Amino acid sequence: MAKQTGSIKLKGTIGDINYYKSKNGGHLARAAGGGFQKGAMHKESMARTMENATEFGRCSTTKRVFKNALAPFLCVRKDGELHGRMVQLFTKLKDLDAVNSRGNRSVGRGIETPKGKQLLRDFAFTPSCSTTEVLACSLNYEFNTRTLSVTNFDIKNVGFPAGATHIALTVGLLHFDFDTLEFSLQNSTPLYMNKQYSATSFEMNTDLPEVGGLAVAVLGMKFYQEVQGTYYLFKDANAVGVEVLGVE
Repeated sequence: MAKQTGSIKLKGTIGDINYYKSKNGGHLARAAGGGFQKGAMHKESMARTMENATEFGRCSTTKRVFKNALAPFLCVRKDGELHGRMVQLFTKLKDLDAVNSRGNRSVGRGIETPKGKQLLRDFAFTPSCSTTEVLACSLNYEFNTRTLSVTNFDIKNVGFPAGATHIALTVGLLHFDFDTLEFSLQNSTPLYMNKQYSATSFEMNTDLPEVGGLAVAVLGMKFYQEVQGTYYLFKDANAVGVEVLGVE
């Protein structure tokens, strides 16, 4: 970097030289065109930062598309903290990638591992409303038949929110390709039950999604209040539940 010593102080760009005044009052000159900044960005000390930024951007895109894929279940109520929780989840999944080098790790390679599948299986989309706790029954999802079997069910044990008269359950089967970000979601017919529902076991199934990829089965739970034949959806945190039934 050059320093001006003459009596004429210049400011601006002349030819390939950029003249400017430093913070301490001195007058300096450097090559124009941003060469200094580009050089700094490629210093060894910046390599890790650039790798992290690349992986974070890829991870965020995957998270956004995955969330959109489950929109029919997740859009019922707004949760300002869901984004942050999902970013943490997908970052952990990316960190499980032992195939690619740092800077090229992906969620897709991480979720292929047993631990990756378990992380998604255990993720709480709606921590304030656990479907297994509210339903207080046995849930078993079979991927081969795309069927959820519910046993030991008693409507009297269901934790209805105050004022709710009906509960609705929907099973979804999502196929998600983490490489191409293509996906297909198939949902079951919703099952509506009032407080007089008498069955102790039932099954729910879906059609086969149209694309390949990782299979994720989810259960959605909503509560309603019936008033003169009109059903009003509850959107409180304790009235909307989404739970992962299995990952394969």
